[in-house]
Amino acid sequence: PLTIGKSDYDAFERLLGEIQSAYSAEDINALRSKVTPEMLSYFSEQFAENASRGVINKVDNVRLEQGDLAEAWREDAVEYATVAMRFSLTDRLIDRATGPALEGGESGEVTELWTFMRARGGGWLLSAIQQT
Repeated sequence: PLTIGKSDYDAFERLLGEIQSAYSAEDINALRSKVTPEMLSYFSEQFAENASRGVINKVDNVRLEQGDLAEAWREDAVEYATVAMRFSLTDRLIDRATGPALEGGESGEVTELWTFMRARGGGWLLSAIQQT
């Protein structure tokens, strides 16, 4: 069985903040080192859809409230961990051209299942997000 320790949870919390920050900035290069190619493609599609609608999804004040391991496993030399991430954030849509918020802006709390993967001994990457 795969054991997930404090350093792993610290990495998951760090990635939550870094990924949300890069997402908010639509920074594909920053995301590239934190997510799998499939997740990068998914985020790229979201950015393109938002651009076609003339909006930017701004996310800030992200804070992990609780992270609970749902499952952890190995497949050959790859390790996986799915964590129920409950976090607070401020989420709003901004007009791409003029800047004012179009919707959102209130703080809220979200719970999502984030699956991380890594080559044994390597760094964790986000490989999937499931809404709960």
